[in-house]
Amino acid sequence: MIYEYMGAGTAPNTSRYRITLRLFRNQNVTGNVAPMPDDVYIGIFNNDNGLQFPSANGFFEVPKKSESQVKVNPFPSCIVSPPSLNYHVGNFEFEVDLPNNSTGYTAAFQTCCRVDLLTNVYNAGGSSTGSTFMCQIPAVPDNSPQFASSIDAICGNKPFTLKFDATDADNDSLVYSFAPAYDGGETHNATNINPAPPPYNNVVYKPGYNGLAPLGSQAFIDPNTGIISGIAPPVGSYVVGVSVASYRKGVLLSVHFKDFIVNVTSCDFAGARLDPKPVQCDSLGVSFSNDDPSPLNKTFYWEFGDPSTGVLDTSTLATPVHIYSDSGVYKYKLVVNRGQDCSDSTTQTVKVYPGFNPAFGVDGRCINSQILFTDQSTTKYGSIDSWKWDFGVAGISSDTSSVRNPAYIFNTEGNYPVSLTITSTKGCLKTFTDTVRILNKPPFSVTNDTLICDIDTLQLMSTGSSAGTVVWTPDYNISDVNIPNPLVSPKVTTTYYANYIESRGCTNMDSVVVRVVDHVSLQMPADTTICLTDSVLLRPLSDALHYQWSPGGTLVSDVSPQPIAIPTGNTTYQLLASIGKCNTSGAVNIKTVPYPDANAGSDTAICIGRSVQLSGSGGSIYEWEPAVYLNNNSVSNPISTPEHTVRYVLKVNDVLGCPKPAFDTVLVRVIVPFVDAGPRDTSVVVNQPLQLFANSQAEAFLWTPSIGLNNPDIQNPIALLSESQQYVVRIISEGGCVATDTIDVKVYKLKPGFYVPNAFTPNGDGLNDVLRPVPVGLKSIKYFNVYNRAGQLIFTTHIFMKGWDGTYKGNPQDSGVFVWTAEGQDYMGNVIKGKGSFTLIR
Repeated sequence: MIYEYMGAGTAPNTSRYRITLRLFRNQNVTGNVAPMPDDVYIGIFNNDNGLQFPSANGFFEVPKKSESQVKVNPFPSCIVSPPSLNYHVGNFEFEVDLPNNSTGYTAAFQTCCRVDLLTNVYNAGGSSTGSTFMCQIPAVPDNSPQFASSIDAICGNKPFTLKFDATDADNDSLVYSFAPAYDGGETHNATNINPAPPPYNNVVYKPGYNGLAPLGSQAFIDPNTGIISGIAPPVGSYVVGVSVASYRKGVLLSVHFKDFIVNVTSCDFAGARLDPKPVQCDSLGVSFSNDDPSPLNKTFYWEFGDPSTGVLDTSTLATPVHIYSDSGVYKYKLVVNRGQDCSDSTTQTVKVYPGFNPAFGVDGRCINSQILFTDQSTTKYGSIDSWKWDFGVAGISSDTSSVRNPAYIFNTEGNYPVSLTITSTKGCLKTFTDTVRILNKPPFSVTNDTLICDIDTLQLMSTGSSAGTVVWTPDYNISDVNIPNPLVSPKVTTTYYANYIESRGCTNMDSVVVRVVDHVSLQMPADTTICLTDSVLLRPLSDALHYQWSPGGTLVSDVSPQPIAIPTGNTTYQLLASIGKCNTSGAVNIKTVPYPDANAGSDTAICIGRSVQLSGSGGSIYEWEPAVYLNNNSVSNPISTPEHTVRYVLKVNDVLGCPKPAFDTVLVRVIVPFVDAGPRDTSVVVNQPLQLFANSQAEAFLWTPSIGLNNPDIQNPIALLSESQQYVVRIISEGGCVATDTIDVKVYKLKPGFYVPNAFTPNGDGLNDVLRPVPVGLKSIKYFNVYNRAGQLIFTTHIFMKGWDGTYKGNPQDSGVFVWTAEGQDYMGNVIKGKGSFTLIR
């Protein structure tokens, strides 16, 4: 909404203004969207008293003066999927004489509703968030700034420019900024209402957006030009408000406002974008990438600004890494689609100052005492110029410091994530975090309770977390009570106490019991007998501190108080047990006896149905498992009659020597001979050779009788018969096992030829569904063809016993008479032909 000063009004002490409301409408929006209105209600309010002018409910009904299309600014070159931008602007204009006052007037128009699915503003179906357009007319003659009326294509997540600049007829100075948009007050539909007086409520922005950042964090407005630019937000519709402050001779005169819905679309174009990088403080290596993710960026050309690296100063990779030759500030360049029409380039600088490492040390670990923190950070370039400490105390914000080497007092025991953030004069910034354990008492410990002989001297040991003092009590046979590690030589059992005071004032205490004896007690285990190769645990009873066994070659450890022994024969083990300078000795005898020599015999194989006698040895007590198929499983030589292969395990005990059992196994493999002479009944014609075959892994074959056979002693003889004959084949397999089988050969005294049924019924019942030729006395088939009544070939084959299923190209044939022809060759080499007809019955 704009105002123009037209001069003095017709009445004294009045000023005449022309007020114009410009409404913009997206003509591409469809659905339940209000059209451009024919008229609007504009209310004017006196800023001196807030009353409506000229009277309560005295709004001005303003007809639409004109409607025109909004200018579309040129699109970016090489744009892909450009948006269709079609906006109209309606102008509603009237003139009014306003009585002069002290603070001016506010003119306003309110309407509902904005478009659905706004991205940055809550708008429930377009019914809750409307718009208020207003202008504030100052008390002095003035013309408001007038915003330019043009629109730009904006592509999601791409660089963009949006012109929100304005002109001022009075040549006042203009300052631009983002501002919150206003909602529609009490409006609920597009029907005109009398506007409410100011002040007006702002719209409610969604997370990530606000009135000062309506397009997100990467879009900015130039305060001098009003040009909005930066990186566009994702695709969507955004409410954008811009205010322009008008200054005259340095004095703020008025603030003007424009509210517009910006549509960000899915268009795209190639582009080079290099966002600023933080100072590189870790190494000379820097990773680069184009911050414009467009798939239209096909090729990349990088110049790293480091000519001393020669050819390595350039790269054609999409995401290269460059190792700079030295520290410094470098200007680098990216060209996308180099040498192509849709090319783009940009430059950026990077600062490289490696060798920047934060670190700190801690002195003290106790609650309620000062803990000293020491900065141990280093930098290779520049100097460290700030320190920020966070001592990790949850729930408070006062646990910080900016001193280089601070002190802090913790009130509660626990683990604290202490962090140090440092910066340098070169722009580096890093944080180092370490867990600091704060204790109720400082860590402190002394020697474990121990034992000494009354003629010995012992050094006590103490360990603290940091430098401090230790005081021992009692002062009994101790070299110095004020040192951490004194020597003691008590003659009776004594408890020594150590009181520890840390450098920061924390205290702790520990104690050690020194038990004193005048001799070493030792009771050796009884002599024993074990099975050879077994181990035995030697368990003497003693209060000794040190043990030495011999011989040590068959011991797991010769200094263990209770070693494991694995003697290879009868052995006497000697033990020297000592406490300091006191010692004593003892011995134990270990006798070894061998295990039984179990032997289950050799593996064997037998024919099914036969028996075999097992033969075990090596002891005096026997047990065979499994007991199945054995006549007696508790003798050394049972008889086995297995029905299948069995592996027997023999357990042997001996009443003399080692009482433990020994084991051995034997495999009894059962051979089941097998022979198959082929089909039980086979048919041939006179003088048709028949190849017999006995399916078996046998070692010998015998066919009887030998009538008509070329060789009765082979697996596959050939029979040539003039009469029917039964053959018996007998085989001898591994282990001499025998099996037989028979085959009946029926000889037909027919001429060789084709025998074809005269009808078949392909109805899917499994009976007579396929027409098959029966070749009698034929060695091979050249063809078997089927023709329909039109003489068309509808089936052919050369394979024995393959037939026709009554279909042609997958389609069932109708009932009727069909013709067949065939040709083959008999075993004498003669060509045999045949033809005939048959009936297909459905």
